[in-house]
This record gives sequence, C-alpha cells and structure tokens, in this order.
Amino acid sequence: MEAIRNEATVKVECPGELLERFAEALAGVEGVFEAREATALALGNELVRQWIERDLRALAQRFGDEVSVDGLRYRRHAEGTRQYHTLCGPVEVRRASYRQVGVHNGPTVVPLELRAGLRENATPALAFSVVQGFAERPLRHYQAEMAAAHRHAPSRSTLERMGKRIGDAIQVIITEVEPAIRNTEPMLRAGRSISIGFDRTTVPMAELASTPTRRSRPYVRRAPSAVTVAYRMAYVGTVSLHDGEGTVLVTKRFAATPLQGPDDIVDRVANEVRHLRTRYGALPMTVVQDGAPELWGLVAQLCARHGLAPTCELIDRFHVDERLAEVCELVTYDESTARELRESWGKYLDRSDTAMSRIVRRIDELLLHVLLEALDDDPPLRLSRRALYLSERPRPCFAKLQAARFSTLAAA
Repeated sequence: MEAIRNEATVKVECPGELLERFAEALAGVEGVFEAREATALALGNELVRQWIERDLRALAQRFGDEVSVDGLRYRRHAEGTRQYHTLCGPVEVRRASYRQVGVHNGPTVVPLELRAGLRENATPALAFSVVQGFAERPLRHYQAEMAAAHRHAPSRSTLERMGKRIGDAIQVIITEVEPAIRNTEPMLRAGRSISIGFDRTTVPMAELASTPTRRSRPYVRRAPSAVTVAYRMAYVGTVSLHDGEGTVLVTKRFAATPLQGPDDIVDRVANEVRHLRTRYGALPMTVVQDGAPELWGLVAQLCARHGLAPTCELIDRFHVDERLAEVCELVTYDESTARELRESWGKYLDRSDTAMSRIVRRIDELLLHVLLEALDDDPPLRLSRRALYLSERPRPCFAKLQAARFSTLAAA
C-alpha cells in the first residue's frame, strides 16, 4: 500500500544557542560516532518528550469550570493523571474530565484530548504513524522499524488497540469525510488515464457453532462458547491515476470486510472515478482485474448504478499467465516442454492483439487430443475450465497496451 504523504511537516531553523547547549550536553560522551549518534538521538527524544509533557500540562490548566462541546454544556467532573503515548516515550498529564450539564450520569468529555487531538491516549503524530503502519504491515514489523529509527513506541498490544479503535472510528465517518479529503488533495497535472479493478480473498472467521461441541477434557472453568471457523470473502477495490507513459501517479484502495460486502466499495470506487474525471477531465477508464465472474459482476453494477462506461476491459496479465502455465502443464506432462510453450505463448501475446483467440483455439485442439488419450477425466476437466476462463472473459490486448505504454499488470 502506498504511504500517505504527511504534508504537515514544517521546516524549522535551529537557533545557534540551542545547538550549543545540545553540544555541551553531549560533550562528555565518548566512543565511536555510532555510539555518540545514538546518545544524541536518545537525548533528542527525551527533550521532545519533556516538552510535550510540559505543553500538555499547561494546556490542561487553561480550561475553566464549564466548557462547550458541539453546542452542549459540560461541567468539571473529576481530575486525574493520565498517561499518554508519544513517539518519544510516555508522558503523564493531570487533566480534568467534564460531564454534560442537566443529564444524570450523562456522557463525559476530556477537553484536553479534544483540543490537542489526542486519540486513544496517543498524540497526533503517534496516532498517524500507528494507523499508517497498521495499514501497511504487521505491527510486529512496525514496532521493529520504530526501534530501529530510535523511537519509543508503546507495547504491541497497545499499538494494536490504538490501530483498531482509530480504524473503527474512521470507518464510521469515512463516507462523510472522503469528499472533503479529496478536495484537499494536490493537483497532479500529468494525469492522463484511470484504471480500476476489484479483487477478493478468503478470510478465516470464528463464528458461533450451530450445535455445541462435546468436551474432550474435564471441566475446569467455564468453557468459552463453541465456535467454528468459516471462510468468508473480503473485497478490495483499486483506483489508479496514470500519466501519459502509463506510470502510476497515485493509487487509492477501498476495502470491505466480509460483513460489509462489496456494495459499499462499488459506490466508493465510482465516487473516486467521478472525482478524478471532474478534476482532470473525461479521462479514459480501463478495468484490469481477475477473470472471476463475480468480480466482473461488480464492474457491471458500477457501470449500471453510476453511469460509467469503461474504455477497455481486460484480465490482468498475471492471471492470464497463471492460467496459461496450468494449461501448458496439463497438455505437455513435461516441465521443460511446458516452459517452452508458456514462453512462446507469452511472446505471442506481446506481439499480437489476436493472439489470445488463436491460443484458445489451440487449447481446444489440445483438449480434444487429451480427451482421446486420457485414461481418466480429471486432466481434461481441468483443461476445459482453463480454456473457458480464457475464452469467456474480455480478451486481453496486451500488444496494443504495451504500444501505448500502458501497464498490463493488475490494478488491484
């Protein structure tokens, strides 16, 4: 996944007096430069950590006995010390909570967290980093990278709690804030075409068992509810903006859990395409994805529901090569011969836009040959399914796309 650019980064100049004081603090550190650099980074982290703690404490003291949040009055309720997490380590801040006026046991707010943008006990910089890292890779890897960058991230369980809760909060408001976010994106004048695609994968999910299972071990404590592992489909939609050479300028990915289903991302992908065409003009739209009928059904929904017409539809080259490789293995029974046939068909696809039709006809001939010689029905059945996959879908015109310098890889 492409990293989000943090445009909020501000360049500042370090006063000479501050640099001199910093150098004096490190004057007693001896050893090789690597050790002195690590000590300097640790000192910088501690300096920033103490400043954050000091600034938050000062901000917490600015609120009076009553505050107004979204037009509702809240009165000071209780005070306590809370630990907040930063990129430089934890800080402890004494702050007050406020309860809504006129409501018995009503909701409470913490003005400090609202004013400073603290989410799930994390400062804005750490929250942004955690959400970005959680979206790209496992948190174990994120935590290791933070340590390598001399940052002091909290425990992995805390990071996971932050990422999931912030993600849940984003999911609630995503359809409302997406238009505003799109309007703040920088203009890319090199945009010349759009490609979209849908994909899905199976996700194991623990679901309550319809019938309780019999215990095989003696009862010790209350047993958890019996569950069964069921595999459900999770979906992703991708929208990419390309320049005149076919290079991807920016990619947006829209995901849907098995519980949400694909309908939501169909609308979100369509909204993104309309936004790009509003900003860059009537750009051509190419659909590049797997040949599964279910996915092409989503494309049909998108076109019918939102009035979009693709300029070109094709199976991505990866899945075409994958199916052709399976066909070659089924009809040759020899690895070297299968490789030669696969490479020759691949070169044929690069040279001719009618190659796929001729390859499908050749597969039909090989299928008939295999049917006459096969002793069982398994290889012919698998071969016929691969041929059907390649013949019923939009025929890939890879030669034409390569001549136009358009990427023939999958969009999703």
